[in-house]
Amino acid sequence: MKSQRLWDVIVAGAGPGGSASAALLAKKGFRVLVLEKDEFPRFHIGESLLPASELVQSELGVDIDPEVFLFKRGAQFLCEASGRHKAFDFAEALPGPQRYAWQVERARFDTLLRDRALAFGAEVRHGVRVEEVSTSEEGVEVSSSAGRERARYFIDASGQGRLLASKMRSVEAFRDFGKAALFTHFHALSDEAWGEIAPHHDVRILMIPEGWAWVIPLAGKRLSVGVVSQRQGIQREDLDRFLAQSTLLQRLTRGAERGETRCIGNFSYRNARPFGPRYACVGDAACFIDPVFSSGVSLALQGASQIGRALAEALEKGEEANPRLMAGIEGRLEQGYATFAALVYRFYNTRFVDNMIFGAPDDGEYRAGVVSVLAGDVYRNDNTFADMLLRSRRRPDANARGATALQSMAG
Repeated sequence: MKSQRLWDVIVAGAGPGGSASAALLAKKGFRVLVLEKDEFPRFHIGESLLPASELVQSELGVDIDPEVFLFKRGAQFLCEASGRHKAFDFAEALPGPQRYAWQVERARFDTLLRDRALAFGAEVRHGVRVEEVSTSEEGVEVSSSAGRERARYFIDASGQGRLLASKMRSVEAFRDFGKAALFTHFHALSDEAWGEIAPHHDVRILMIPEGWAWVIPLAGKRLSVGVVSQRQGIQREDLDRFLAQSTLLQRLTRGAERGETRCIGNFSYRNARPFGPRYACVGDAACFIDPVFSSGVSLALQGASQIGRALAEALEKGEEANPRLMAGIEGRLEQGYATFAALVYRFYNTRFVDNMIFGAPDDGEYRAGVVSVLAGDVYRNDNTFADMLLRSRRRPDANARGATALQSMAG
């Protein structure tokens, strides 16, 4: 039976992009329904935030508890084989967002954002999977495991499930990035190990053959450790091998309790049709860039903010059916994805790590530009380093349409 209620917006997914979109729209008085397949809190990877995400957090009134989420000064890149090391402090960035970020447990962070959506008046239903979405000139009909609902607009925030992209067959993979990740968590680190990580709690990026590894400190003397590989067929033993060979990880995890090993794939893709009549895709439903620079949550939150702003204005005017509704922000959002895609391409396929990470100057405008991109501040027009990335002839190789879109954005 069809619902008799007409929602202004239905959102599929209560992750960062979905909850932020719902909260921003509900805050403006719109009737918002969020359908989330999982119960909260639930585990999710992507624990290292960027400073740019604070702009949306402050807009939503999210209270970050420093006892729960760790202060993050910046990022450190290490190559244990050669002994090279380079630290980047977010305080060195170009003027703009805040100069620090947070290491978060996603189960708690995502629940915090979901609760903000609830506080502003959105309705959130857990354990409900969206199955079909039908749009017409009259509106949107959403079929789910719990029945049917009608709305004026639909936001796909289904994450790597990428609901609409899968149904439209508009998923385009980036071939030259990481293929999969293996990761685990360590609990009850020693005081000596925690003393080495504190007080700045930087994320560590370790260079390894055919990929990279992350080391992210979490509250409660815990550590998230993972490896990302460019090659097909990554095995669980690859993580064990890395842990056994890393002097740093042997030292930090000595005596700690290790959790289960997990694996995630579906790395590095874009949705060639993220916007259309009465719908928009946000976060991983729109694009997922290899997480070496921790861009996922930041881009999802900033996308939610821009989509929410444009949609709120259209709903107020009754113009949400306009198929070109998001044309004004589509290029701007693509700029953020294109910047990180170009950065990740160079990370894997050029001497970028040697020349621009380990060989980066210790001061000057160039360094500030690099740090600003690392901080997620990718929607500005005064960063010469970001401009260089977008104008470079060496660009990501996706399926034909994806490559064309990113290259036109860069050109």
